[in-house]
Amino acid sequence: MTERGATGWLVAMALIGTTLVPGCGKKKQSEPGKQSREEIAQLKQEAAELSPMVRIEGGCFRMGNDNPPPAPNGPESEEDKLCVKGREGAVECFGVYEDEMPAHDVCLDPFEIDRHEVTFGAFQKCAETLICKPSDLGSDVDFWGPNRPAVGVEWQAARAFCEWIGRRLPTEAEWELAARGTDGRTFPWGEQEPKCGEIAMRLGEEKDACDRFGTKNVELYPMDKSPFGLMDMGANVREWVSDFYHPGYYLALRDQKTTNPAGPEHALEVFVNSTGEGEGAQNLFLTEQQRVVRGGTWLFSEPLTSYRTTNRRGVDETQRLRGELLTIGFRCARSIAAPPAP
Repeated sequence: MTERGATGWLVAMALIGTTLVPGCGKKKQSEPGKQSREEIAQLKQEAAELSPMVRIEGGCFRMGNDNPPPAPNGPESEEDKLCVKGREGAVECFGVYEDEMPAHDVCLDPFEIDRHEVTFGAFQKCAETLICKPSDLGSDVDFWGPNRPAVGVEWQAARAFCEWIGRRLPTEAEWELAARGTDGRTFPWGEQEPKCGEIAMRLGEEKDACDRFGTKNVELYPMDKSPFGLMDMGANVREWVSDFYHPGYYLALRDQKTTNPAGPEHALEVFVNSTGEGEGAQNLFLTEQQRVVRGGTWLFSEPLTSYRTTNRRGVDETQRLRGELLTIGFRCARSIAAPPAP
């Protein structure tokens, strides 16, 4: 199932509308939002301990892709492309994967990033305080589990969790360096295309195809490891990052070396069709509040290009489409203070 081809499935999941209550089987505790200061401090410490971090020394690397793969369903017409009307009225259209172009030089300061995606076990500790908006997708047998990635979490709630434990969402550039390293590899683990059972993905649309339907425990698949030892950056769930999404953002970075890029300064104003009028057929679920999500997911396994280190997409930060959020999680990052001058 391709990312664009899954829209119908996501809509169907949204229409089901079943509210799922996370946290079954938890020990008795204070009423949500009424914990003491000491209880909140303990929850925060426990959440941080459940999210170990890896240090990335930073440096310069080549971000993006000059030769993205062809569209999975053949050449795209202008009507099939993602088109954006800029602030000056000009319309730009981008085919699938063309938002990865061009490759450009990026330099980053050292930072730390979570070794694996934030789990429900960690996220629930913040949700119990009501500081983080609770997920309503957590108790389903295909998604809930203390060691599974927290899904059903909007961008704002993901940011709130990271800030609660003294961290932040990674930038898109930090995420790509952590997933790809500096050698320009295609997948986090290298160049080998994954096979059934090697990463958290499904092959085919049947419920018993390849792996079981739904997310998997973090760090379950040894193959899905980045050069820095980060797990599940290729599959399991896509991940929120801090940047606004613009399919043409990389064009502004062509032929220059950028230090610590943080994405576009503002959200997009409008998505349109190729004529610049109204909404395009491929843009019905896009809004002006797009945030970047990176990585692949358990759902989209055909083509395997979804698991590449340069694959990117925009999703509404206030995502209301329940099925979409079943495929999105997050991990946190933290800046490393520069050593004092001698």
